[in-house]
Amino acid sequence: MMEEHTTVEGSISTLHRPESDAALERTSLTVTPQRPESTLDRSLPTPQRLEGDGSPRPSSLDEGRREESSQRSQPFSIQFEIDVVQLLLFILSVATRLWRLGFPRAVVFDELHFAKYASLYLQRIFFFDSHPPLGKMLLALAGGYSGFEGDINFDRIGAEFSPQFPVYQLRLPPALMGSLVVPIIYQICVELKMSRWSALLAGMFVLLDNALLVQSRFMLMEGMLLFFMCLSIYSFLKFRSLTHREFSVPWFFWLFLTGISYTCTLSVKYVGFFTAFVILLLFIFSVKYVGFFTAFVILLLCAKDFWFMLADNYRSDFNLIKHLFARLTFLIGVPVTFYILMFYIHLSILIKAGPHDNIMTSAFQASLEGGLAALTKGQPLHISFGSQITLRPTYHTGGKPCWLHSHAHVYPLRYSDGRGSSHQQQVTCYVFKDINNWWIVKHPDSDSMVVDDPQNLYNMEIHDEAAPVTPQSREVTCYINYNVSIFSHDVAAPITPQNQEVTCYIDYNVTMPAQNLWRVEVLNHDTDGNKWQTIKSHIRLVHVNTSQALKSTGKQLPEWGFHQLEISTDRITNQEATVWNVEEHRFTKSVEKEQQAREIAQSEMIPLEPTHLSFWTKFTELQLKMLMGKAEEMEHKYSTEPIEWPFMDKNVAYWMSPNSNAQIHLLGNPVIWYLGTLSVFGYSALLVFYLLRRRRGWFDLTMGEWNHFVFIAELLIGGYFLHYLPFFLTDSTLFLHSYLPCVIFKILAATALIDHLFVVSHRFPVLPSTVKYVTVGIILCTIYSFYKLSVFTYGGILRTKHVGNQINNIHQIYSGSNIHNVVRVYS
Repeated sequence: MMEEHTTVEGSISTLHRPESDAALERTSLTVTPQRPESTLDRSLPTPQRLEGDGSPRPSSLDEGRREESSQRSQPFSIQFEIDVVQLLLFILSVATRLWRLGFPRAVVFDELHFAKYASLYLQRIFFFDSHPPLGKMLLALAGGYSGFEGDINFDRIGAEFSPQFPVYQLRLPPALMGSLVVPIIYQICVELKMSRWSALLAGMFVLLDNALLVQSRFMLMEGMLLFFMCLSIYSFLKFRSLTHREFSVPWFFWLFLTGISYTCTLSVKYVGFFTAFVILLLFIFSVKYVGFFTAFVILLLCAKDFWFMLADNYRSDFNLIKHLFARLTFLIGVPVTFYILMFYIHLSILIKAGPHDNIMTSAFQASLEGGLAALTKGQPLHISFGSQITLRPTYHTGGKPCWLHSHAHVYPLRYSDGRGSSHQQQVTCYVFKDINNWWIVKHPDSDSMVVDDPQNLYNMEIHDEAAPVTPQSREVTCYINYNVSIFSHDVAAPITPQNQEVTCYIDYNVTMPAQNLWRVEVLNHDTDGNKWQTIKSHIRLVHVNTSQALKSTGKQLPEWGFHQLEISTDRITNQEATVWNVEEHRFTKSVEKEQQAREIAQSEMIPLEPTHLSFWTKFTELQLKMLMGKAEEMEHKYSTEPIEWPFMDKNVAYWMSPNSNAQIHLLGNPVIWYLGTLSVFGYSALLVFYLLRRRRGWFDLTMGEWNHFVFIAELLIGGYFLHYLPFFLTDSTLFLHSYLPCVIFKILAATALIDHLFVVSHRFPVLPSTVKYVTVGIILCTIYSFYKLSVFTYGGILRTKHVGNQINNIHQIYSGSNIHNVVRVYS
């Protein structure tokens, strides 16, 4: 038998192998001991094939079985490792970010907004913000845990917080998450196969950057954003390193954590989407209104990985389907579910009307407690002749909600471009509630403007276009304050001359007939019925004489129009800007006009029952407002353009003490920022150099080294530009803190470049020492720069006699104009 040829050196008499290894007994093996003989050595010997005996070469399956057997023989063993360098970096990071965390006890820059959002959460009052709510929910959670009830009394940057406001507790979550960025960056470098010294260098750069430090010490979103962004990149790299353990528990864990972490990134700011997308594409090709950028990077890289996996002919179709299903589940399905769940919690908490709900539709507002809901609950549902209504466009072209409005002022005889007008009464869209927003629906063949019986409210039925109807059933005249009716005619609108002017008709005893008939078209009659209903019905008012639709253009009128928004009619009727809904509705039974006017001004509706909207209706509307809404542009002396960010041409003053020269500025470490920017272009230039060399047949790197070099370029250089270039396409007001995710990527790029140069420098006798000395010089300059700028990081007080010396020292560090704002404070 084959067992007779088996020779085992060393004692293995205490070993009990599982049945799965029985096949090994039937092979002719010579087992060489791998370690000294010991009764505690329970690992299986490594088989070696005897030449010419015809026995099969040990396969990877056999090795896997032996590893599995070894693991089963030690079921309670735990491996625990501590990286002392990483631990020290974390301790220093926590120390720098928590030191004097409660100072200043005053509003610092955007804390004005985020502290208010946290207080509104605790009071359950609805608010609107263009970014997702995760970061603000974490601040509110910290405030609620500390006993804060949401009472605030500040309205400007620099205002003192009340003694009851938990300043330290609300600044703690961003500070702790910002502290974790340093050790995660260290570990990212390790996963990218850099040396531990290079990983230490990257951690020190993040630790000693003044801008990253300042942004993580206050109630701001970037500290949390950067933590989730780095965690998503690290999770992806860990998952990518487990290709030899497909579908194992660690493999699923890191894939799951990748999806959750990049979802948290874009749930803080949408710019994180791009990081996730890049990693996804590297999977199919290897699968924040900043988190979108992060998601974009991750998804792009994941997609790239999976694309190359498709070319592996050794993989079965079923195996590829399993990989695709796992990636779709954990990188698409789980993130989408988590994202929706977060908004479900958000909308479940914010159930009360607040200062921001007027940007939402009337139906959304009416579903909130108080505010518009108190006015609309119990109001008549169906519109009839004699109804008094306010009309609001459902689509805010100018980014602001407004109501159809008219006042006792006329269009000028001539506009600034020389065109003439009708000199009739102005009709505008007004962004505030006003008595002149109320209109009366009048039957064209009747002079009555009252509803005789509330039961007759059902008489105003709007039928389907395909059904035979009489014109009187859907043609109406709308009056303002019982005096003048709204009409349109063939006169160019003041701001958009391609459209027609809309006015309220004044009889000047000239041959100008009152063209004041409007056809009401209910657009959603399939779902909400044919009757014209309050809030629910989306209608279009089409001018009968010209067949043009009433439209809010969103354009602002000049001073003669009190800067209100223009109303016109457009021949293109099928567009969102021509859709309106009735927000408020009431009626009167008094025939006296004076009494009718008094009722309009003094009427109050008594709430009877609430208006309900489903979660999906509210979620969809909120997403459209957040993603499509145009941010209001504003001028700010510290706003910057993206072209100014890489070399930090301008700083941002976050706080200035009213009693001393102490102040806090968002001011990055110039050594790190300049080195990082130059390294991004240096790494890109080196990539092009290698490509040209390889094209000519010169291969400076092995295939494995080249693929790894390209992967780092895709992740770091691609991540940098995907987080940077989209800002050139936006027209909103931007600040330097929008560039901080790019700072992380260029720090990693600088470290990767130094690490690569050190590796290739060993081919030349002098270069290794040169790279070491230059790196040490960069570290010393970084520490010196951090020390000099720390006074503007922690809000320290400069003694008057030392101010000039301090400014001169900083001028030696900076050659740009960013420090000039600081100089002016002291001069």
